[in-house]
Amino acid sequence: MPASSTAILLFSHRPAREWSNKQFVPGDYATSAQVAHTLHTHTVQTVHRSGYPVIEVDGAAQRGETFGERLTNAFADAFDAGYDRVIAVGGDCPTLHEVNWNAVHTRLGSGQPVIGPTPGGGTYLIGLHRSHFNAQALAHLPWQSPQLGAALQHHLRNAHGTVAVLTSRRDVNTVRDLVALLRQTPLPVRPLANRLRRVLGWGTPSLCTSLRWIHAPQSAVASVRGPPAAHA
Repeated sequence: MPASSTAILLFSHRPAREWSNKQFVPGDYATSAQVAHTLHTHTVQTVHRSGYPVIEVDGAAQRGETFGERLTNAFADAFDAGYDRVIAVGGDCPTLHEVNWNAVHTRLGSGQPVIGPTPGGGTYLIGLHRSHFNAQALAHLPWQSPQLGAALQHHLRNAHGTVAVLTSRRDVNTVRDLVALLRQTPLPVRPLANRLRRVLGWGTPSLCTSLRWIHAPQSAVASVRGPPAAHA
């Protein structure tokens, strides 16, 4: 039996795969890979500073045909390992360090599922007690779509009553998201922002190319994302 009843489940691709799904700098694969590595490292450091055990499930360890199946299996494995509360996060929320992990732990202990929403309709955090876990229902939610957050809240409210909803936080999936993060004043994550600026070469032709994409038609911006079926 684990010493802690709560674990953080880091569910994401390794940077080597993530950059191919999210071309942060269109046409510059090397820089995109460095951006993915920088974001991933920040997330790993953040969850390990939480004080809770961390279970890292990357692409090689994920089981299932769809994103929903893979995440559901990761939750099931964590519960089977003896944890009663599992907090799942991805690798692309730059302000994850602001989460109050102890508060999430307490909410789960009181019987409330916890969701951290993103402005685009997704989630950056999903906290479940083993009593909340319904593998079939979870696997068949509209993952990787703008409808996910609402569908997940609807499912959990119907099954368990109240749901604790955290502060909405942006994730970084596109060059638009990346440059928007670096333009924020004051910077929410200065050390991370400084590392990203060095990677991008702020003010260099590489970033200028990215900025041109920011002002391109929405259809062109959307095309920088990898195929939905391959993204996790």
